[in-house]
Amino acid sequence: MAAAPAPAAFEDGRRAYDRADYPTAYREWRPLAEGGDAAAQFLVGFMHERGQGVPADPAEAVAWYRRAALQGDVHAQFRLGFLYAYGRGVDRDDLQAADWYGRAAARGNRAAQAALDELRAEGRLPTPGGSRDTLLLRSAADRGGATAQYQLGVRYATGEGVAQDGEQAVYWYRLAAEQGIAPAQYQLGLRYANGDGVTRDYAEAVKWYRRAAEQGVAFAQFNLGVRYVNGQGVARDPVQAYQWFSVAARSLLGKEADTARQARDSVKAQLSPEQLARGEELVRSWRAKPEATSAPVATPRR
Repeated sequence: MAAAPAPAAFEDGRRAYDRADYPTAYREWRPLAEGGDAAAQFLVGFMHERGQGVPADPAEAVAWYRRAALQGDVHAQFRLGFLYAYGRGVDRDDLQAADWYGRAAARGNRAAQAALDELRAEGRLPTPGGSRDTLLLRSAADRGGATAQYQLGVRYATGEGVAQDGEQAVYWYRLAAEQGIAPAQYQLGLRYANGDGVTRDYAEAVKWYRRAAEQGVAFAQFNLGVRYVNGQGVARDPVQAYQWFSVAARSLLGKEADTARQARDSVKAQLSPEQLARGEELVRSWRAKPEATSAPVATPRR
């Protein structure tokens, strides 16, 4: 729980929360949150995340955490990093997770530092590069090198060797994506899905996820399945969702594979026998279709 500000309404909410009277706590804190109180914004987000006094809604939690996190609330920064890391309420994005974990860790949050260290240990973050390396990348990217354009987009997304700039990240990802670089297509889809450096546009997210998914990027396949489940940027289609979750589960590892299998099984339970048969046929017949690119680039874990 975050440190309490002065208003009596906040303390009333805290007392209600402590006795598990969540609807009353929410009624006390929501006006404070709407008025800009960061601690109340965090707690309203927390209640939306946990479904306390309101229906569980991770996307609403993300919105409130972001408002609090931008005001420097360390608890909100940590929770926002967590939701990005696990794709709850937003599409999974390790770079955004690292950014918010890093902000919280810089203010002494040990849990955030441990989570950031875990991302690095799992190989889910790019290796830092120096400014000279960035200059060389920029030169190659300006000459049209697709791999360099993708890597420069990563630098702008993470602030490594350059000032962090979401719009520049989108610019370079787009150039690489248009040349067929699958990880850039996936990252561009993430940016459109999450409204990072560009106006949120689920239809554009689906477009780029699909191109990356068709090339075999497992995280793009998973996120495309999510869009088909939710009907965001595309009409709801449980058969398509089943296909993409199934295909993703074949390539992902560990907890990520478990998440894909759970999503697949959840959709499977809703399918008629005829729908399931169509979905299984789509899975059996699916093959990656690499796009022609000027240079290869390794697909990142995230």
